[in-house]
This record gives sequence, C-alpha cells and structure tokens, in this order.
Amino acid sequence: MEFSDLPKIGTLLNQVLESTNQVFLAFSADLSQTLYVSTAYERIWGCNAASLYKCPKSFIDFIHPDDQKRILNSLERLRLSGTMDEKYRIVTANGSIKWIHNRAFRYENTDNIEYIASLAEEITLPNLSLIDPELIDIEESFSQLLDNLDIAFWIFAPDISDCYYISSGFEKIWGYSCASIYEYPRLLFESIHPDDREMVLKACLGKENCTLEQEYRIICPDGKVRWVYQRTFVVNQKNGSSYRQVGIAEDITSRKLAEISLIEREEKFQQFANHAEIVFWVCDLDISNFYYISPGYEKIWGRPCNEIYSNPMSFLKFVHPDDIERVSAVAVGDNACNMDEEYRIIRPDGTMRWVRDRTFPIYDEDGNLFRMAGVAKDITHRKQAEEQILKALQRERELSESKTKFIATTSHEIRTPLATIQSSCDMLQYYINNLTEEKKQAHFYKIETSIKRITEIVQNLLILSEVEANALQFKPKNVDVVKLCQNIINTLINNSENQNRLKFMAPTSSIEALLDSQLVCHIITNLLENALKYSSIDSEVKLDVNFYEQAIVFNVEDQGIGIPPEDIARIFDSFYRANNVSTVSGTGLGLSIVKQCVNLHKGEIVVNSIIGKGATFSVKLPTAVQTKCSNHLKL
Repeated sequence: MEFSDLPKIGTLLNQVLESTNQVFLAFSADLSQTLYVSTAYERIWGCNAASLYKCPKSFIDFIHPDDQKRILNSLERLRLSGTMDEKYRIVTANGSIKWIHNRAFRYENTDNIEYIASLAEEITLPNLSLIDPELIDIEESFSQLLDNLDIAFWIFAPDISDCYYISSGFEKIWGYSCASIYEYPRLLFESIHPDDREMVLKACLGKENCTLEQEYRIICPDGKVRWVYQRTFVVNQKNGSSYRQVGIAEDITSRKLAEISLIEREEKFQQFANHAEIVFWVCDLDISNFYYISPGYEKIWGRPCNEIYSNPMSFLKFVHPDDIERVSAVAVGDNACNMDEEYRIIRPDGTMRWVRDRTFPIYDEDGNLFRMAGVAKDITHRKQAEEQILKALQRERELSESKTKFIATTSHEIRTPLATIQSSCDMLQYYINNLTEEKKQAHFYKIETSIKRITEIVQNLLILSEVEANALQFKPKNVDVVKLCQNIINTLINNSENQNRLKFMAPTSSIEALLDSQLVCHIITNLLENALKYSSIDSEVKLDVNFYEQAIVFNVEDQGIGIPPEDIARIFDSFYRANNVSTVSGTGLGLSIVKQCVNLHKGEIVVNSIIGKGATFSVKLPTAVQTKCSNHLKL
C-alpha cells in the first residue's frame, strides 16, 4: 500500500512531496511496513526506494556506527513520546558520509490506526551534491587536514543550540566523542573548568557574542584538567545578523604547565634568594669592582658586605690555606667567568665551612662579555654527609668482606663436625662387632660433640637473624644468677679439656636479680667459650660475679692471645674477627650476640686486653638485686 492511497492524502500533496529536496517517509507504528517513500530518498541515501518497501528497517543499516545506538534509542522513545528530532550521519551506498536532520512523529488516523511519519533533510555543510567537483576535493582535503591536526575545529549556531560540524581533534583534546557534541552541543562549554566557565560563556554568548581569543581550562571525562587556546569568530549573513559561530581550539597544556612551573620556580627562587644562606654577586671581569653582593655573604662568610665593596679581592684572604692556591688559579684570570669550585673558608670565629662557588659570564646587547655573576652556597652539611657516606660505604665493604669470610668459615665449621659424624657413623655401621665398648663410646661421644657444635652454630645464626629483624625480645624475670652461672659452667666442663680450667667466684651463694635468663646465658656462654678457645689448654679462665644496689657485674678473664688495639673498636660487629685469630676456628658472631643481649638489658660491656697476656670482658647489667646468703662462693 502506497501513502498516496491513504485517506486525506491527495494528488496535490503527493506532487509537493515529490518535488521537495526533503525526504518524506511513512511507516506502520512498529516499523514493520513502509507506507510511503518520497523520491528524495534515492537522491540523498543513494539507494532506490524499493529496498525500503521490501525491508522497512533497512534505513537503520545506513546510519553511521557511531550514531546508530543513539538513534535506535530515539526511535524507541518515539513510540512512547510520539516525537523525535535528531541529527545524525549516514553512510550512503557509495560510501560517502552525509549529515541528516530527521524529525518524526506518531499519529493516529480516524480508524485508530497508528503511523509514523518522518521528514528528513540533508544538512551536510556544504551540500556537496551542489558543488563543483574541484570544490569537493578541496573540502575533503580540508576535512582530512583538520582530522590529522591536533586542533579542534567546529561550526555552531550562534546560540550554541546546534553543532553543524566538529573535527576529530575535539576527541583528542576534550576526550568526549564528536557524537556527544552533535547530540548535546552545550557539552563543549559545560566541560569548561568552573573557574573559567563564566568568562568564556560571557565572551561567546554576550552582546559581543562569538568574539573570543582566550586561554582556559577544561575538565576531561577522566577528571584530568587540560589547558586550551580558543579563537572564535562570527559568520554573518548579508543583513548583518549572526549566521554561524566558528571556533578553533588547540591543546596548550604542556606550554601552560611549563609557564606555571616557571612562575612557581621564579617565586620560589625569589623566596630562596631572600632567605636562604646563598650568596649572589655581580662584579667586573677583573674583580676590581663589585656592583652587588647579597646578604648571604654575611651569613656564610661571617663578614660584612662592605669589606667586599671596599676591597673586592679580600674574599681570597679567607680561603683555607690548603685550598688558596687552587682557588686563586681559577678565580682570577681568563677563566674566572667559568669557575665551579668547592673549597673551604675560615670564618672570624675560626670555624671552617665548605662552599661551592660558581661564576657565569654576562654579555651586553652586542654580545660582548662585560661583567661576571656568581653564586656561592654553603655545602658544609653535604660535605659532612659525603664523609659519613664514604665511611658507611667502607663499613659496608668491610661487612660484605666479613660476610664472605663468615660464609667460608661457617661452611668449614659445619663441614668439620659433619665429617666427624660421618666417619664415626661409618665405623659403627661397618665395624661395630669388631669395636670394643670403649671405642664405641668414643665414637658416640664424637657424634654427640659434633652435633652440639653444629647446633651451636645454627643457634647463633638464628639469634643473629632475630637481632637483625628486631625480633629478639627482652623478657626479664627473677633469676638466681649464681645458680645460672653454675649451670653454664657445668655444661662447659663436660668437655674433659675444660675440667680444671674454669674458675667461678661469687660474693654469696645466691643472688636474685630481675634479668632475662636466656639473654644472660648467651652473654656468659659466648664470653667463656671465647676465653677457652683463644687461650692455651693449661691456662685458667675466670668468671667473677659481683652485685651492687642496682646492677650485676660479670667479669670474664683469660690468659690467652689477647686482642690487638686496632681491632677492639670492631670486635662486637657481626662476622668480624680480630687479625690474630686466623688459626682458630670461629664465625665472628659470638661477641656480636653478646653486645645485642647487653643492649637489650640497657647495660654496658667493656674490654681490656694486652696482646699475648689475655683479655678481660666486664658486663654491667642494671637491675634490682637481692641476696639470700652472705657466704662467699668459689668454684
């Protein structure tokens, strides 16, 4: 059924519809049937009307992909609200893109049958079908140019109610799609930063509308702020009324951020120059006259600026004697304008400071060198820090070397008892029937002793790891110090070699104190083991315990090889071993553990030693002390 057959539609109206450049379409309410298609459809869409009669919804296939979802939503709303007014793009049969303004409405005839009528017109600017092919090429080239430039170009209605064209550069700068602007043109201005929006809208929509050359900020969909430079002007009709608003915008975020950063740096520089301990000056090339020197000179050099004005070369008198020759060689002469030196100065109070002194050439308008500027900064703290860093690096190197040595030593320390265990196990496994009971027990003792040695090494490593992880805890409780020492000695003298070497003395048979028994055990055990290890087998090792009102003091004395004076300062470092113990096995962990245990008690440890005569370690632990017996104890 054709639309001309419908009631109330006559021949005259049909002639009018066929003669206009607008497309008139009529559909059933559910778009399942095409009732009428004017001939302009074929001119604009580039497709014959028969295809639309055959497949009523085929017009949707021509809608540009970026606009299709929006138009489908509008069609759905058309069924509910009864009207639609949309601008969108179509892709014609030959692949060209055209802009369409489509107005549609729903109506009901006398028989209560609903229809949809649509009036569509091409609004592509310009209408290329009416333009010379050469102009079309120019327009296409211009469009390609705009799409490849990082600028946004647009054409709006004077009141910003319609957008007729916007280049893809808008999407790059604003972050919104071009389709969103066609659908809602005022989004262009609603995205302006609130602090700048009133200024821009006043320029675009005020009495002098469409005149704008301004930098302002926009807020992108992701919340980022960008700066744009926009130029807008009006296109007037012949009668002088506004016809279109044309705008060009470019992203100037990088430049603005650089400008803002420069301004901020300049402000900070001024504040810095006025308050920081830095010296600025300007003088002649031969340093015969100073034109300016900042007050920082008095802060750093400790001397009045008038001295420099009256005697420009006087600054050299205050350079440290060890640096004067080097500074004089570069501060005066042909290369004075390019100096960058660090040297020491002597202040009036005799204190020494480090400064970094730099000079720069100043040229006149003709490019001739005529003056010299300089800046000097107090770098005393930096120099002190560098010295500390160098010491720390040296310390780190030494620690690394000690760890390397420790790994090798520990490997050896563990490998030796393991070899003993393996040897004794082999003997017991293969020759147990041939061994006397005495030899069997000897092998069992070797195995037991080796296991204890490995356990001791592992225990020291675990304690060290707890120390480094700050996991070693201080848990004080009442401890009988005398009994604790006796238990430690009993454990050590199980070795027959130590049977008669350990001597223990205490002023009373029982001393109760608030201590961490486990930490105290680590302290005394390690000190006694070291004393036994580094002294001859026929010499004595003494453990002496004394108490005071608020402290317990342990003294461990041996008659061994002693500690070299140069090593005493570092013997409590992890993995460190004195230079004279290379022939004695050890890991370098014992005294480090002792020191950490003493520190957890907030105590102190002191060592006195004479090479070849022995060493005495004194440990003082603060604590409340109680005694139960006055008898002097000696073992």
